[in-house]
Amino acid sequence: MRCLILYASVSENTEKVALRIQDVLRTAGLDVECIKVDHETEINLYQYDLVFLGSPVQVWLPVKTVMDFVCRTIAHYQKTGDLMPCSPVRPGKYAICFCTYAGPHTGISEAVPAIKWMRTFFEHLGFVVLDEWYTVGEFTGSEQNSTTGRLGDIKGRPNEGDLLEIESRTRGILEALRLFR
Repeated sequence: MRCLILYASVSENTEKVALRIQDVLRTAGLDVECIKVDHETEINLYQYDLVFLGSPVQVWLPVKTVMDFVCRTIAHYQKTGDLMPCSPVRPGKYAICFCTYAGPHTGISEAVPAIKWMRTFFEHLGFVVLDEWYTVGEFTGSEQNSTTGRLGDIKGRPNEGDLLEIESRTRGILEALRLFR
């Protein structure tokens, strides 16, 4: 099974999560690529069996880098005819969407639209989305947003406990797919 982790990270929160996923996949002996998305990233997602896509949440959506990647990818697959009408499921193609969020105003409600946006992308490609992962991350550059929002004091997050949760979830997905050794 070929695995891909695509992510954007503004303040290293999402990168911490992506790298922990990578560690678990490699420990399981899987072929894994981990790529930080930029404005020029182009990749054939159909070459992979399990794809993780992660982004920080900004204004309820993935960051612009991820959104631009998704739009470029959809446009490419439309041109090549790989984007099928009615979005039929492609057997053996799986995805996980993950994000980091601070949610200083309304908590996780600020992150849900971002994950749903990424999920819909994969569903249009015919991937089965196995899960959605939301991880709290420190609001970099704002002491107030990291200490007084609805989530309380989130400085230093994602912390080791958060990353252990990511490890557990990754192992769970691999076990469900019968890939964890």
